[in-house]
Amino acid sequence: MRSLSIIVSILLIIVNVLVGLIVTAYLLENVVMSSFVLVANALLLWVVGNSNMKDAFKVSFYIIFPFLCLLEFILAVLAPAKLENNLHLVGIIACVALQAILIFAAIKTTQHNQELK
Repeated sequence: MRSLSIIVSILLIIVNVLVGLIVTAYLLENVVMSSFVLVANALLLWVVGNSNMKDAFKVSFYIIFPFLCLLEFILAVLAPAKLENNLHLVGIIACVALQAILIFAAIKTTQHNQELK
């Protein structure tokens, strides 16, 4: 599952960049932002796959994170080209932070449960 998510992420990044080169209405800022979203989610899924958290957490994250990635990607594509007062960017940052917090909590919970045994 780990290698599949990395391969799919790489293919999505390539397609995203190619679409950005072909479609003139797809601004460079949006291509960069959406590519960042794809890279960030690929890294988060890689962390999930290589962590020592329980399998139930991993399965849940492999189901939830693609939906959050889709939401982040839509926000990145629709975001204005400016950085200041960009609520789309705030939403993307909040989603990535939520994912990182969930991963941290799952790893700490697994560690705590292993210490109790």
